[in-house]
Amino acid sequence: MPIRRERRWPWIMAGYGSLFAVTAALTAFIYDSAAQENRSIVIRIAVAFIVAVILLHLRSYFRSDARCEPESGFEDALIRQPAVPKVDLGFTKLRDEVANSLASRSYFETVLWPRLSALAKARKLPDPLPLPAERGWWGRGPSGRAIAALVARIERER
Repeated sequence: MPIRRERRWPWIMAGYGSLFAVTAALTAFIYDSAAQENRSIVIRIAVAFIVAVILLHLRSYFRSDARCEPESGFEDALIRQPAVPKVDLGFTKLRDEVANSLASRSYFETVLWPRLSALAKARKLPDPLPLPAERGWWGRGPSGRAIAALVARIERER
């Protein structure tokens, strides 16, 4: 994101300060080592360099496209904000139930398994759903693949 024009001035001033310091040091070194008749040319070249840099900066500032960056907070308020995506509460509740069932075997057996069994009975499956095997960790629910396989079986037998 580009820096806003109002916030750039401290950096611009620091840049010009360092430019003046470097140019002054170089000019002083060259001024001391130049012959008496060439010292005025050294000063003129240094001043011309500083003026050229300032003019180039001003030219780029005024030629920049004002539409690229809003100039105030009021113009930012006019920009339409994107709509917040709406997610069905039933979907989020089911997603949380599946996530909790993966973490806890007792949660799976008391919450999700009765819902899956009722869904299988409502779909009139020929044989009852097998309870998924326990995972290697004590107290953990069935794996995500096992739950997906149960749901796929209920959908397939439809």
